Amino acid sequence: MDTIQNIKKVSILFFIVIGSLHIGSTLFISNGMYLKEALIVNKTLDIPFIITGMIYGLSSLRISLAQREKTHKILDATLAGIVILIFFVLIAINLFVPDLY
Repeated sequence: MDTIQNIKKVSILFFIVIGSLHIGSTLFISNGMYLKEALIVNKTLDIPFIITGMIYGLSSLRISLAQREKTHKILDATLAGIVILIFFVLIAINLFVPDLY
């Protein structure tokens, strides 16, 4: 259980840092400042922002659903499968859906 709590603590730190950079780059784009650099940062950090948020959310869910005295292989496999599935869907969307700007 301590490992999952540590993953939760680290993922919220990454979520805050990556989210601040991503939202900041979006603000730069909307104001027309440093467009080239802001577009690079924005397009680079969209998937890590979503993944870190999912890892934080699913680790919180795992901590709330788990009981200390039981093993949780099915729950862990289900949550890992969800993360992997959404990751591949995000990659497919980034590759096959054209950018509008």
